[in-house]
Amino acid sequence: MQKKNSHYSRRSFLQYLGWTAAIGTMAGAAVGSARFMFPNILYEPAKSYKIGRPQDYPEGVTFLPDKKIFLVHYGESYKALSAVCTHLGCTPNWAEQRRRFECPCHGSMFDEKGVVIAGPAPRPLPWYLVTRTASGRLSVDERRIVSFSEGLIA
Repeated sequence: MQKKNSHYSRRSFLQYLGWTAAIGTMAGAAVGSARFMFPNILYEPAKSYKIGRPQDYPEGVTFLPDKKIFLVHYGESYKALSAVCTHLGCTPNWAEQRRRFECPCHGSMFDEKGVVIAGPAPRPLPWYLVTRTASGRLSVDERRIVSFSEGLIA
């Protein structure tokens, strides 16, 4: 008794492989085309926002971690300074005793005005426009970069 050979021939195997590759390519193209209909949208936080009432912030420097800014309050003036180091984007700390901002990542240091005094940071920290709204709340506009003296409101 002879055993039947149930294996595919080489030609049948290559045909099967070719059809599988063609169908897989068409399916991938269809999925890519369908995915194109739903674009990736990067939702970024607003660049202009209200941060609270002036009396909510004590005299001195207050770090607002959710907004990545320092609110500087002296007397009746309020100023907003970026809390993102201009070197690699780390968050500097306010050193009250030395009256400067110190970046823990690579040693950049900024004076009270945000000017680089040491380290690899290429630019000073930017000041943002601070205004009071009609309701008396403080509002910061990160789209408006101002100088140290302009960043202050009374």
